Amino acid sequence: MLNLKEGNYFGKYLDARENELFKLSLTAHSPDSVLEDHYHDNSYISVLTSGSYLENIDGSTQLVQASDVLFRPTSWCHQNTFLEDSATCFNIEFKKGWQERLDWDVELPNTHIHFNKTAFPSLYKLLLNFKIDYNADLSTELILDWLCTISLNQVRVHSKTWVEKVERILKHELAQFHSLASLSERIHVHPIYMARAFKAEKGMTIGEFQLKSKLHNAVYLLSSTQQSISDISFANGFFDDAHFIRSFKMAYGISPNRFRKVLNS
Repeated sequence: MLNLKEGNYFGKYLDARENELFKLSLTAHSPDSVLEDHYHDNSYISVLTSGSYLENIDGSTQLVQASDVLFRPTSWCHQNTFLEDSATCFNIEFKKGWQERLDWDVELPNTHIHFNKTAFPSLYKLLLNFKIDYNADLSTELILDWLCTISLNQVRVHSKTWVEKVERILKHELAQFHSLASLSERIHVHPIYMARAFKAEKGMTIGEFQLKSKLHNAVYLLSSTQQSISDISFANGFFDDAHFIRSFKMAYGISPNRFRKVLNS
């Protein structure tokens, strides 16, 4: 039986990113490929983004299809047979020591779980963030959101004062993107606790709230001023015009320029 060390997966690596807590990777698998019995040193989530395969666990076989989410705990033995189409897997691996680095009493499941399709919207947002405009803080927040969903130890917000301060910063200081670290320093709250508590209070991650605030302001400027797309992008802290246009289109379905023309027609 093969033991796969941290960061190692079968298939062809398409892309990978990591921080001190997690490693994200996208792997491709050829049609009809067969993976021998194996297990991973670390627990991980696997989202099948395309294709299908059979998973064999202790003589029991289950079909895994596109959009399915699987959680495999550390040292969980399994074997896979990919079917006639090529397949792509999005892997979210919990690195050694991740729990110690989180100021939070949370435990992962101790058994393999095959979740229903689209059970966790945060994981699909994480995939989009990974593939389009990667933001390390947002990826951490979205994984924490998944952990909150499966954990019995839900965060409890005892005081709303600092949550409201974070909200004011994100709404009114739009000319830059605020990191978890910079916000944490300003409000004197641990960044991991801050991210979890903000999500529990506001129903969205800090990254999502920040982007929503910037795009709301962009809508106001597009509709009420003659500022150029570049000026509006810069005023809202986007790295470049392309980043702004992609974000706007994902939120509203059309480009900023088209949005302005429709309003003025």
